[in-house]
Amino acid sequence: MKPNGLGMLPLLSDEQICFRTKKHVIIFLAPIGWTLIALFFVLNPNPTVVKVSFAPIIAAVVIWINQLLSYVTSAFIITNKRVILSEGFFFRHTNEMRLTTVSNISMNQSLLGRLLNYGTLVIYPFGGNSDLFSDIAAPTTFQKQAQIQLDHIARQGP
Repeated sequence: MKPNGLGMLPLLSDEQICFRTKKHVIIFLAPIGWTLIALFFVLNPNPTVVKVSFAPIIAAVVIWINQLLSYVTSAFIITNKRVILSEGFFFRHTNEMRLTTVSNISMNQSLLGRLLNYGTLVIYPFGGNSDLFSDIAAPTTFQKQAQIQLDHIARQGP
């Protein structure tokens, strides 16, 4: 195993990381919203509202922990031989496939996604089900690097 900056990743022989990214920081928008709601409840002059402020505080803490773990544990990697996508801590979602088995990598972005450089990647393997990974930072670069590696493999031939 070779260290790659994202923990230990078992790389194949002669395999090199060409591009890596993580979840985009946009995933922290919901925890920030819940924190603002909790502050409203805590700082409200009405004593009845303050008494029930524990509920939004707990919700904010749980959502912060979930999103922090999601951000820290996410890894979306293109090597010269594989596509490796992994996210989640409690509910892990991973996909690791050789580039030769990838038929298409599709990217979806909203207007805000284009402005902030995040989006959703859909990986389509030959003869398999597609796999969706959302809120990825730099999805256009990921898609471009995958295409570069696929072209390089196609030029080498079988």
